Parts: sequence; structure tokens; C-alpha cells
Amino acid sequence: MTFRGIDEEAVDAIASLGNRQRLEILLALAEREHELQVRGNSMSFTELYDAVEVGSSSQFSYHLERLVGQFVAETDDGYRLTYSGDKIVRAVLSGLYEEISEFEDERISGACVFCEESGLLATLDDEQFVVRCETCDSRLLTDFFPRSQARDRTPSAIVSSFGTRIWGSYVMLRGDVCPECYGPVDTTVEAIEQDDRPPYLSVSTCRECNRVISFPVEVLAAFHPAAVGFLWRHGVDLFDLPLWEFFEYVVSGRVTTDPVSVEPFEVLVTFTIDDERLRLEVDGTGSVVPV
Repeated sequence: MTFRGIDEEAVDAIASLGNRQRLEILLALAEREHELQVRGNSMSFTELYDAVEVGSSSQFSYHLERLVGQFVAETDDGYRLTYSGDKIVRAVLSGLYEEISEFEDERISGACVFCEESGLLATLDDEQFVVRCETCDSRLLTDFFPRSQARDRTPSAIVSSFGTRIWGSYVMLRGDVCPECYGPVDTTVEAIEQDDRPPYLSVSTCRECNRVISFPVEVLAAFHPAAVGFLWRHGVDLFDLPLWEFFEYVVSGRVTTDPVSVEPFEVLVTFTIDDERLRLEVDGTGSVVPV
């Protein structure tokens, strides 16, 4: 993994946020947008000054000018949030910089692809949502655990929200879009020679933020329209089936993966339900084709 050099504009932008009054300015602009339900709403200097607790107008003007450009845009009607300013506000409101909430372990349906047992546990570990097997202790998946995802939700509702979010992330990756920063991603399918991981993984890497997300190759096949329709005809709504429950289809043999060739890389994923079969080939770039 390589990172680009630090842009001085990024350094200056982050430094400009290091003050409570400046954050209050951004929040005041966002609150007025929310009240009026007008995206990009502008506030006059006086309106904004009255909305923020600051000692004097000159002090307020100084803090506001530090935000203009990167986080606040100056308009004919006053001042409004930029996209960057809006992102900062949403990060604050979602609790991104707060301590993570507690999450009680939740037993969930599904199957372990390593030992094939059915006892799975959803848990919080090192600020990550983790699904692991209670029998062999293998991790089936890990994902970032946003603070906002735990607010006002029961443990079972939190688990359900992760099921939806994980599929949402894959839908974006399928379109070569990073679910973190929306930059372009490069995807490869790899054979994994490790006992503690599925044999074939799709690995997607964002060119912008370097986020890396992996899915079993069976997921690529399952999201092909032919497979979505096949599952639907057999009473299975893929979008209501979280990844850890989809693993039951792999463990039971209803979804199998077999190598076709090493060079070029190609595997065959077969869905079998009620004696009906659907076969799809997946190549090294993640392209899926029914056969």
C-alpha cells in the first residue's frame, strides 16, 4: 500500500478546524439548512453571528474567514456550507469522534464456512463489528462500527443494519465505486492458500483512500442478475439474506465453487436448488458470465 504525499491544502484545512467557534459556525449553517429544508441555504453575516456564541464581531469575523474557501462558501446572500463543510458536520452529528457505544453480543443465524457449524456470534471487537464462529472461533467477517449505527437500535437491529450495509457496500463495489470515499476501485479475484480463509476472494482496493474490502467470490456470482432471479424464483430474496446467512448455502452445497483454469484465472460457481442449477464463471477481474 502506498500513500500520496500530504497536500498542504489538507494540512491547512484541518488546522482551520481547531477551534470551537469555527465548529459552531458550521453547525449553525447546517441547522438552518435543516430548519428550512433548503440545501445550500445562505445565512447573512448578522444571522450567523447571532447564532454563534462568540465574544465580539471582530473575533467572529476572524474565525469565519478561516473557514471560507474549504468549508464555507461566500455568496451574494451571505455564507453557506461547502461539500467539505457538510461532511464535517455530518461526521460530528453521527458521533464519528465520540467513544463507541457498547454492544451486547448477539447470537445469529448462519453457518461457519470453516468448520460448518451453525453457532455464530455478532460482537464488537476493537471498534469493529465482527461475526465469528462460537465453535472454532474463526472470524467470518469484520467491518467498521460507526457510532451512529448503534444509536437507538437494539442489538438485533444493529446486526440487521450491518447485513443491509454490507450488501450496500458490495453493490457500490460492483459498480467500481468505493463505499468510503466514492473513488474508483480496482478488483481482483485471488486464490487464497490459507486454511483460515475462503479459497477464493474478491479483493477491491480504492485508488483514492486505499480502503480494501474483500468478499467471497460466491458473492460476486450471487449478485449477477441471473443469480438474483434464480434465487428469487426459489423463494430467496438475496437482499434480505445477510452475508452470514448466505454462508449456509455455501456450507450446505447449494452454492459451490470449482477451479476452471489458473492462467487466465477462472472459477465456476454453481447454484443448486430443487434440482435446478445455474452456473456462472468468474474471472480474475471479477467479471461474471452465465454459462
